Amino acid sequence: MGDAPASDMDSNKPSPDSEVPSEVDRQPFGGLEFQVSEVVGRLEAGVNAQDVEEEEKKPETRKISAGFFEPEEMPMDDILKVLEDLVLKTDPSCDSVEPPLLPTDAVTRAAILSHSISALFARLERSHAARLGAHIASETTRWMAHMFRLTDYNAYYHQEQMEGLVRVTRMLLHHRYPRYLEDGALAFANRLPSIYSCVASPLGVVQHLCRQLGLPLACVRPVPVSSNGKSMDIEALDRLCEEDAAGGRTPLLVLGEVGGPPLGRGCPLAALSELCARRNIHLHVRGHALALPAALGRDETYSIADSLTLTPGPWFGVPGLPTVTFYKIPEPITANDHSKGVSATGSREGALAALAGLTAGAARLAALPLWTCARAAGVTRLARRVEHAFRAARAARALVASTDLKLLSDRPGGDEPPNVDLVEAISQASACVAFQFAPPDVEKPPAYYDKLNSWLGQVLQREADMISIEVCETEAHGVVLRFCPLEGAPESAADAWGAALDAQLAVLRATVALREPFRRRVAQHAALRLVRVPGWAGLGGVRYVPPGWEDAPPDELNALNRQLVDTLRATDGAFSCGDGDDGMACVRFGMVTADTDVDELLDLVLSAGKDVEENSKQLTDMTEVLKKGISAAQEELAREAWQEGLLRRVPVVGRVVSWWAPPAPPAGRRLLLAHGTLQTTDDVYRFVQKKEKEEPARAHSPTRNRLEEQ
Repeated sequence: MGDAPASDMDSNKPSPDSEVPSEVDRQPFGGLEFQVSEVVGRLEAGVNAQDVEEEEKKPETRKISAGFFEPEEMPMDDILKVLEDLVLKTDPSCDSVEPPLLPTDAVTRAAILSHSISALFARLERSHAARLGAHIASETTRWMAHMFRLTDYNAYYHQEQMEGLVRVTRMLLHHRYPRYLEDGALAFANRLPSIYSCVASPLGVVQHLCRQLGLPLACVRPVPVSSNGKSMDIEALDRLCEEDAAGGRTPLLVLGEVGGPPLGRGCPLAALSELCARRNIHLHVRGHALALPAALGRDETYSIADSLTLTPGPWFGVPGLPTVTFYKIPEPITANDHSKGVSATGSREGALAALAGLTAGAARLAALPLWTCARAAGVTRLARRVEHAFRAARAARALVASTDLKLLSDRPGGDEPPNVDLVEAISQASACVAFQFAPPDVEKPPAYYDKLNSWLGQVLQREADMISIEVCETEAHGVVLRFCPLEGAPESAADAWGAALDAQLAVLRATVALREPFRRRVAQHAALRLVRVPGWAGLGGVRYVPPGWEDAPPDELNALNRQLVDTLRATDGAFSCGDGDDGMACVRFGMVTADTDVDELLDLVLSAGKDVEENSKQLTDMTEVLKKGISAAQEELAREAWQEGLLRRVPVVGRVVSWWAPPAPPAGRRLLLAHGTLQTTDDVYRFVQKKEKEEPARAHSPTRNRLEEQ
């Protein structure tokens, strides 16, 4: 199936996106404030039945404390202006005079407005808010289930992405450990629950789950990766479940992923679901590939997992939307379970009690932004946005495949043949493009390539107007670059991305090709030392150590090399100062192009190093001369003072000598830098006295006065 142009994404139906934004829409905060005020005013007029006072009682004037800042009353226009100024001040890279906010369309504005409306609904009576929230949640659940082809699920809406998984796991603990409500963690002290997660999945998920529920990390059971290195090993999972059941543990939860970070790989859902059903284990699935049914547009539905986590906000490209957790209420405990002496009815009631937080009125009102977004855009248009994200991922993968970069992710879904089952399509689909710069036929590149990939990712991240690249570190492949349009990334132009990528790849290839010649040339120069610079992706680092400086103190060598870098940067900005793995300063060589002459660069370093060395030597010699001259002057002055004052120190005689011959002022000394010798300042003193005597005589000279009058 061919990919349609990106411009045709929303062309079937006129939408507010295609309208020219008005002057109000261009204002960063003022336009939204106007809409919020208008909507809230209309809702207050229709909802509030009670009479309100026309004018609130003016608060008493408070004295301002000397130790605290107390804001004064401000109009809304001034508050918005303060907010705009704060946005500008907190963004150091912003050079414009307007807040750097992304443009918003009608769907995004509707989602933003819904948060204000949700706050307004908090003033309703509890029963009224519960009925309203139930209606909104019911409609939203029906729409989302239809869009993503889900059946027989309840839905929970929440802001924190993993909150739904935490609530579902707490429900399972109440279900499998009926004494959990009364005994807490003591209920499973003798029979630990087991949570199974693939070793390739992010560790932060299970860590967050254990912290929130107070479970020890011993509950986490890592499952190895299958032989193909792409998914969870189902046979190994089955063996772990068998070992836990025989060892007095309770297999509780399996965390499956489809299209999850960082490489977008998934697990075989059909086989995983069959194992969980046979072992009576709850299966929770998460990942971007769950958005694939909306892009396929098939009428086929599925209900294979016990719970799923969907993130419609990033998928639709709309901020502020809640995360949705679809779940099934567990069945009562049977006689085959470990709690044979526990009532099945009590177990189910405990699990339903744990669901109270999932069905509360506040949780139902959390669906309002998603309900508003679906109303503003329509389910068809939202599905088209998901389809466009998969198309963008496929175009990016084709672009990367045309280069010599190493592709680590499978082909993004969205164009599966009709004979592929929906569950199988989700299991095999990738929602991102993961790649890296690596040598051919190598499973894990050397450590130096991690630095190169980090540099490439940082350069591409600076092109934020075109692409959104994430730098990930994996255990099996090292540093990997990842592009995922389903994570709210802006639309990218393939041509512009290709040009930027080709330019940087040329630099990477040239740097790798010249790295070994650079090391050989450095070894041929006695005054240069090759230095290993941690985290540096350029050619490498060298330290200038001229002959005779081998035993110099580290501070002097650091000062010499820093001065050398300052001199080199005046010629070429590719040089920089860094610290080697020994902690001493060195000259870093950055990324280079294919036409770079390594010998010319090293000759430039040697030439500049000699100049810096000579200047440093002159400065060192001058410093030594000054030190010796000052020391000699102090010794001579002290000796003269002692000889002059010998008789003056004798009692009685000293007073007579001082009266008869008053002490002369101490003689001064001057240091001649050209010869490094000391001389007295008597001649200078006599010259000054002579000039002072001549000045009054010249001032009273008649000839001088007549000349001045003329």
